[in-house]
Amino acid sequence: MDRTTRECVLALMNCLRAKGPMPRHRLAAASRLSAAELTRALKSARQMGVVAYAGEPDVAAQADTLLVLTGRPLPPPRKVTPAVRENTPHFQPLLDAWGIARPARRPAS
Repeated sequence: MDRTTRECVLALMNCLRAKGPMPRHRLAAASRLSAAELTRALKSARQMGVVAYAGEPDVAAQADTLLVLTGRPLPPPRKVTPAVRENTPHFQPLLDAWGIARPARRPAS
């Protein structure tokens, strides 16, 4: 699916809130996230401090280690400014090198 990482983190948090602590392999099915989405969501959620392994940092994470909510709120989303794009196609230098001219724009009828 084409869910954003934030949407995946929210799904992960909602699942843990509703069903309680659970290991990663059960969380995948319960949250209805794909393996890639779950990996992204867990990495991001742990970096933001909203999800942790039970016993962390004392115990090294094992496959059956429970994941729990830490109680910290999810930080607000970051504002991402889209990159400025030029109006010319990015392949124009290649067309110029090959000696291919772009067709002139037709006037609107």
